[in-house]
Amino acid sequence: MFSTIDRGPKKMSHRFNNFLKRVVAVSLAALLLLNLALPAWACAPSFLQPIFVFVESPDLPFAEFTAGKLGILKPTFGRKTLAIAFRYLNGGSFTSDEQKALALALRAKGSDEPATDAVKTWVTTRKEFLKENETLAGIYVERERYGGYDFFPNCAANAFEVATETLKARVASYGAEDTNVRAWLAAQDIVFQNCSSAGKLPEAAGKEAVEWLRKDRDYQIAAAHFYSLNFDHARALFTAIAHDPASPWQETADYLVGRTWVRQASLTENESQRDQVYRQAELYLEALQVRSNKFARAAQRLLGLVKYRLHPEQRVGELGRVLAYQNGNENLGQDLIDYVWLVDKLETEKLEEIEKSKNAQKEPEPVESEQDRYYRERREAIDAGRLFEITIYPKLKAGTPTPDYSERVMLDFKKETTEAEVVQAFENQTGRNLSDEELKQIRENYKTAMVDLQYSLSPNRTLDRRPVNNHKGCSWNCERLPLKAVPEALRDDDLTDWLLTFQTDDPAGYLYAFGKWRETKSEAWLALLMTKAQKISPRLAYVTRRAERVQRDSPAFATIAYNLVRLKISLGQTAQARSLLDDIISWQPDSLPISAQNQFLEQRMRLSKTLDEFLEFSVRRPVTFYLGGRYGSIRQFLAEDKSFWNPEYHNVTKEEFDLQTEKEYAPLLLMDNQPGFDDATVDIFNWHFPLSVMADVSRNSVLPDHLRRRFVLAAWTRAIVLKQPAVAQQLASQVSQLAPEVAPVFQAYLGAQTPVDRDRAALFMLLKFPSLSPLLQPGVPRFNAVEDMEYFMELGWWCEPSDTEYNMQGDEVRKVVAKPVFLTVAQLDAARRERAALVVLGDAKSFLGKQVIAWAKSAPQDPRLPEALYIAVQANSSYKEGCSGWSYDQKTKKEAEIILRTKYPESPWTAKLTTSEEDPPQ
Repeated sequence: MFSTIDRGPKKMSHRFNNFLKRVVAVSLAALLLLNLALPAWACAPSFLQPIFVFVESPDLPFAEFTAGKLGILKPTFGRKTLAIAFRYLNGGSFTSDEQKALALALRAKGSDEPATDAVKTWVTTRKEFLKENETLAGIYVERERYGGYDFFPNCAANAFEVATETLKARVASYGAEDTNVRAWLAAQDIVFQNCSSAGKLPEAAGKEAVEWLRKDRDYQIAAAHFYSLNFDHARALFTAIAHDPASPWQETADYLVGRTWVRQASLTENESQRDQVYRQAELYLEALQVRSNKFARAAQRLLGLVKYRLHPEQRVGELGRVLAYQNGNENLGQDLIDYVWLVDKLETEKLEEIEKSKNAQKEPEPVESEQDRYYRERREAIDAGRLFEITIYPKLKAGTPTPDYSERVMLDFKKETTEAEVVQAFENQTGRNLSDEELKQIRENYKTAMVDLQYSLSPNRTLDRRPVNNHKGCSWNCERLPLKAVPEALRDDDLTDWLLTFQTDDPAGYLYAFGKWRETKSEAWLALLMTKAQKISPRLAYVTRRAERVQRDSPAFATIAYNLVRLKISLGQTAQARSLLDDIISWQPDSLPISAQNQFLEQRMRLSKTLDEFLEFSVRRPVTFYLGGRYGSIRQFLAEDKSFWNPEYHNVTKEEFDLQTEKEYAPLLLMDNQPGFDDATVDIFNWHFPLSVMADVSRNSVLPDHLRRRFVLAAWTRAIVLKQPAVAQQLASQVSQLAPEVAPVFQAYLGAQTPVDRDRAALFMLLKFPSLSPLLQPGVPRFNAVEDMEYFMELGWWCEPSDTEYNMQGDEVRKVVAKPVFLTVAQLDAARRERAALVVLGDAKSFLGKQVIAWAKSAPQDPRLPEALYIAVQANSSYKEGCSGWSYDQKTKKEAEIILRTKYPESPWTAKLTTSEEDPPQ
């Protein structure tokens, strides 16, 4: 399985390919909405996938990568990743603190992250000063109840940190019960209310107040204006404080004047006015850097943001040079994020310019219709707090349990409309007096609307209405600029030049990289050159000779060696490639990231001359596992899923929930540290290994027992369904040895005296274990009995083999699976015939159901038949997931159900059947 850090697994099974095809149009929002409803029990981890290679990022958790353990670099890696690699490739390094900052940046965490930790610290400190019968201010309690503090859009972490430090200092100096300290604390609560909803200011301290409180209060009032987005007032007050040498806030206020300019600019919609405010900020911050020691670095960071907005081309060059060569950068993480965003922005603008020139002769976009314009403007007015809407549903009609939603009345009102005016408007609309129930609806809806209106009108909502981030660029299946179209501004620094060349698909990239490598002698350019090289590339022999000299301790070694092997294979130099791979694999494998180890093993596996060699190198160690948008170990998923228990949503105790979750995970935990097969290797086994070879593999001691088990179960199942009883009997003892949990059911097969009895016992075995398949299944293997699954067999057994797959663009394409060289023509032909026979059998649920029906007709007295028929009915019921669309064989299900009801009416299995309902349309 190949994967990427910010998306799910890319390599998909046939079953999941069909699933993807069905749900490609489903939005992420809808999926998140569905996840809000928690079932009584934890959800079984149905789509747990091992990740063997990350293709768009380094291995998690990034610490090794940011420390210089780069692995095999790919053009598909993200730009932040490649920017980090560039410094190492050129002989540079990062300090331990810088490495931590880079790891956070790779997770897209910059300086604009929510101030959650700082707020929690402030709230905890604030609680210590509550008097008897005093409750915590609502602004804190509300956020605490939801477990986070994302409702403070206008206050950075530093605001709460400064408040916490100041409170502690004032208490240390004057005591917790001092009236002035209490006055300071009350004022600070008012200040922080403006972080969420503006409008209230602390009262000015009178002349009779002690000096320290007056100075603090001046600062608190200025801060409240700032958090309320009253920038002119805030700036004037901060300026006055900055000119007051007696104020302890003098330097802080001087810095905050610059902050007001930057924040005001970021919220100015008019582009020309915004740039003008940014220029004011630039001038102020440049002067502040000169006169302030305490806030020089903070001013530098703010100035960087201003340059990001005002001078993007100049700034990208500055950041490129800083990231490539400058040590001791305290703002490294944010600089990395800013740099990548700027490169993306400039590239996107150039691509848009190219596209615009291509479309110059095309017809203009259609004009917005009057109706669309009306609804857009109405929604904008509601979002901005100029309008609110209220809906009522007429009283219930006699005998109806729910309102008639078609008769609802919905009206819009201006923000100043009173409740009485709302009632009058509805009476005018309906032409009658409203019922008590309708008046109650209006009162409740009006109250809610006023709360929403207050929220919308708060100046701080301006922050919420901004985009989540200011990134302008591509994040999926990105188009890259051809080299000749790259703006000169993006060629001004070495890092950006290298990065864009690495990621371009332009065939000219090789020759350009060759020239840069000859010019710089840099291993960064040599690694890029080897990545671009093909067997027909000019001067390839010269390049590969130089590549062979790269030392193992070089950060570029893995990338260069991987591509050196790739090129040797393409040139037919397989003996040299094999020798190089054997040397790499045997040499301190832990010095490479797991993804890199697995990629070298994959190359070596494809050069295997014998079955033993192939099996030895087919085994991979997972980097991590993927489940429902999460990456981690199976044990971590278990702990997380146990933490999802909530008494509000679950109708079982925490202990019951934990026990059930542990039961679901129990068989999976055994696989947490176990090696396995990636999907590409599973494809080779399924496409090109005939039954005879699969049987040999199941006995081969090269593989560990848990992998041999997978082969013996698949081989036995294939022998059964393809009617090769002699092979199945030969494998029976291994089945008993490697899968002892099947013994109670499998004993009937082992003890059968006739071929017919043996066939029926084998069919019952298949029915009892839906994990059985004549094909190896990708991912983490499951082996559940039907009763453990509560006879819910949505993902049971196997699907008809497919010769196509879906690429990541959603297109169905022909699947190509490489053939191992050690397999004979006869073996490959046998595998092809077996695969064709499995195609004829079709999907397992329908196939097995028909086999059960035939059994019931030929031996109706068999005591196993009621359960077998029940399983056939359940298996062929309508399921959301399946082999193709809704997995459903209506005819087989109905026939099995009729036989069960008519032939075995007193059986407990018949009693388990639900009342038959009309089947959904096909």
